[in-house]
Amino acid sequence: MTRRHRSRSRQKQINILHTTTKKRHSQKQVVQATVWCGLVLAMIVAVGLGLHLGVGFILNKALYSNPHYTLNEIEIQPRGHFSERLIRQAAGLETGQNLWTLNLPQITKDLEKLPYVSHATVERHFPDKLTILIHERIPVVKIVGLNSDLGTKETFYLDRDGIVLKPREDETPQMLPEIIGMTNAEFEPGTKLEQPSMACALQILDAIDHTPLHTLIDIRTINLSDPLSITMVTTRDMSITFRTDCIDQQLIRLQQIIYHPDFQQRTIRTVDLTPNYNVPVTFYQ
Repeated sequence: MTRRHRSRSRQKQINILHTTTKKRHSQKQVVQATVWCGLVLAMIVAVGLGLHLGVGFILNKALYSNPHYTLNEIEIQPRGHFSERLIRQAAGLETGQNLWTLNLPQITKDLEKLPYVSHATVERHFPDKLTILIHERIPVVKIVGLNSDLGTKETFYLDRDGIVLKPREDETPQMLPEIIGMTNAEFEPGTKLEQPSMACALQILDAIDHTPLHTLIDIRTINLSDPLSITMVTTRDMSITFRTDCIDQQLIRLQQIIYHPDFQQRTIRTVDLTPNYNVPVTFYQ
């Protein structure tokens, strides 16, 4: 073997030894770094858990178990038709509960499930009081239909949003405009009627209440038998036929007709607001 060949073999052995030592050294560093990272992570978790338990213990003693925040008074505004017993049952409230542990969003949801509740507001007043503000659904029309549960004909109410309401027990029947023209319709209390003509009729009633017409027009019946128009009859037997669009413009034209000087001494029988021009008007003789 020549001297040059021996030199190359020796050099190759040195390089292999150097590479192997370097790899072992690198692996050792990785293991050490992993161990240290694990220790640091364990310390962070331990500190976090300790803080969590400590804060929880402090909050429990200072707030959640503190008799200073025991619920002693439930104020309901306005009382109206909602008794304190009914509100407590619906919201799951009892005196003696801790004010901090009450889930106000859930209580609000439970209250708004009551048929006559439009929406509710629940507020804490420390140290021992809870205030519940009830916004009640107000019936604006009545309608006779089938009770979807019992299959019997009954009188129901609707509020301005079209929510079906069942008359309260022992309640004197309210003098409300009656919806007619919907045969064999089924109703379930608490649901919303989605018929476009019904929504339009409720919109017309609401609009009338916000114009000077509300002192002159007292609606008795609302006929929804025609899908393209709505006919309302007043307590003075004046029949008014509306289109299902352009409600504001129709009410302006109706005001112009009722307040027209030539019509002041005459009793209007019918007003047809469905044409775009030349509103037909008839009178009682």
